[in-house]
Amino acid sequence: MNEAFLMKMLSNLNSKPDDLWCKVLYSKYGRNNDLSIAIQSQPYDSSLWKALAGIWGEFQRNIVWKIGDGLRTNFWMDKWNSNNISLITVGTQSYIDTTLNVKDVTNDSGNWNTDFLFHNLPENIANKVIALPAPIEADGSDNIGWGRTSTQQFSVKSAYNSLLRNQFNVERDWKVLWRWRGPHRIQTFMWLVAHGRILTNYCRSRWGKGISPTCPCCGNADETVIHVLRDCRHASQVWTRLVSPNFITNFFSFVDCKEWVFKNLGKSWNGVINSRWQTTFMTTCWHLWTWRNKAIFEEGFQRPDNPTYVIQKFIMSIEEVSQDQLKNNPHQRKTVYIGWKRPSNGWVKLNCDGVCKGKGDLAGCGEILRQSDGRWIKGFSRKIGARDALHAEMCGLYLGLDMAWSEGLSHVIVESDSKVLIDMLTNNCKINGTIPSLVRRIKEIL
Repeated sequence: MNEAFLMKMLSNLNSKPDDLWCKVLYSKYGRNNDLSIAIQSQPYDSSLWKALAGIWGEFQRNIVWKIGDGLRTNFWMDKWNSNNISLITVGTQSYIDTTLNVKDVTNDSGNWNTDFLFHNLPENIANKVIALPAPIEADGSDNIGWGRTSTQQFSVKSAYNSLLRNQFNVERDWKVLWRWRGPHRIQTFMWLVAHGRILTNYCRSRWGKGISPTCPCCGNADETVIHVLRDCRHASQVWTRLVSPNFITNFFSFVDCKEWVFKNLGKSWNGVINSRWQTTFMTTCWHLWTWRNKAIFEEGFQRPDNPTYVIQKFIMSIEEVSQDQLKNNPHQRKTVYIGWKRPSNGWVKLNCDGVCKGKGDLAGCGEILRQSDGRWIKGFSRKIGARDALHAEMCGLYLGLDMAWSEGLSHVIVESDSKVLIDMLTNNCKINGTIPSLVRRIKEIL
């Protein structure tokens, strides 16, 4: 509901710019930008302005342009027709001039250029455009309307319903991500990308640490998430080789990073590489971010001369593993979603994990204790030297139980993702030879 009322303030900023409070915000935060196109915030801005900037992407998805003279509205990118869609999504030509405004699609007599419309749009869409009055100067400048009501007037109720509907859509989008058969590290990375949480220079600069927000690779713009993964010259050169020519304009048209991610995750077509686009998209994003980090932090690193070949080779290895898993486990195709569940009142939950790099070259473990309401009690992570994965799991569980015991906690539920370790502790598997010392110590604590 708070977000719906923030949208109401954004609507008033655009529809009532002469109100005193609107003038104050325009003069203080406008920064010479057109606030109907984008709203940006800085770390030192007020909490209100930061909140308005945070909801701007969702507000922008619901606005439509009401045509006046047709000079401010982009013909292909903005939503201004009766279907409330961007015409670029239904264009019939491979190459589209995205700089055209609505006024440019009229002829010398002021009427619609019907030859252009029927040549570039499906017949039913072109007919709907022709049914609209052609833009004229006497109607004044174009202005913003609200696409969720028939009158194009903003209402808090329609904004609230739109936010609820989008929450359900996002849940379905996340399932598309987690159902993907590929490395979990790439899934987790894409989850961070969709949330805008990867540590770009722009993100770090907002912490007020004196870091320049400029992209370190191209130096042409702020290093936002969508810039480093799509718009930087190192990234765009890769995408132009991977995206089919029919979709290249649409691919670079999205402004919001989350929308860009989920639109590509939902595509069912193949790119230039003969593979599912979902796999190509996620793998390419992960490689672009990896190469960016290596170029900055690894001395002497050189980007691949043929990045598409490296990506294609990696994709082939993913698909081979996925096919082998299906062959060996034809019945295990059900996706299981794992999440943290609160324990009963009076109980504490311990989550522990261990991991090793390579074949036992370097290992570490981590533990965390949380109360029944989810509040954090204590936790830590540490290096444990060169151990294998099972011993790292054992060490993580032992240190976690020892931490719980030192905190005086007796009602503890333990969760571990190592089935072998749990079976050893619950006597569900037979241990040949001497019981590992860590298993013995864990049983003593229990």
